[in-house]
Amino acid sequence: MAVSINELCVNCFACEPVCPSKAIFESKPHFKVNPNKCTECEGDYPVFQCASICPIEGAILNSLGEAINPPGSLTGIPPERMAEAMAELQSH
Repeated sequence: MAVSINELCVNCFACEPVCPSKAIFESKPHFKVNPNKCTECEGDYPVFQCASICPIEGAILNSLGEAINPPGSLTGIPPERMAEAMAELQSH
């Protein structure tokens, strides 16, 4: 039971201080999670603290490899609609 941080991470340092189990550590090219320490915030918080603060959609994955903060989670705009809006903006 542990989250992971993928290559989308930009090492912004937002997640590391909010981890209640101190499982997140700085690494290159991106932060990593010590799976032996990560509790997925169970018993501490109702939501994953790292994902709740992460500014990069899709950077934090649950133990099944699914994004906890998937595309659209920050903006509330579904990825398909965002792609349409960006295409429209670029055509002008």
